[in-house]
Amino acid sequence: MTRPLIFLIVIIGVVFLAKQLSEKKEEEKRGLSVYKRKNFLFDTVTEFNLYKILLELFGDRYHIFAQVNYSHLVEVKPMPFTEQRKYRSSIDRKSADFVLCDKERVVPQLIIELDGGVHSFKSKKARDKFIDDLTKIVDLPILHIQIKNLEREFIKNEINNKLGLNNI
Repeated sequence: MTRPLIFLIVIIGVVFLAKQLSEKKEEEKRGLSVYKRKNFLFDTVTEFNLYKILLELFGDRYHIFAQVNYSHLVEVKPMPFTEQRKYRSSIDRKSADFVLCDKERVVPQLIIELDGGVHSFKSKKARDKFIDDLTKIVDLPILHIQIKNLEREFIKNEINNKLGLNNI
């Protein structure tokens, strides 16, 4: 009785290992082996710290989402498909650092961008200008917070000003 059981366990082990090797080879063949899970949703610890401040200050009134793709905030007006695709591609790879949405319908109320040192680069300035112009056209307020201004009261006042909540 023990020999057939041992033989069965060995066979199961061999089949399992063969399957694992086959899956790994398939991953490599499809190019998936170049990916790994990120350790952190946020790109920097500073973004995470701002997120915690936003939750503390506004989490009772707003849903606070991080890393929201602009194509979830803005849509292209109806037009021929190829033209629409061109305009959509200009927002597809861009994401907002944070979005505050009302709690009832989850409608975006404010975009928050955390601006660090890379925002002084020419390419980042062009991206920021494009996003600023876009959010102005669609009437969605945007607030740029400099990485050096992460003091709670400053953030609270800036957001309240943008949302028109100065007297609350």
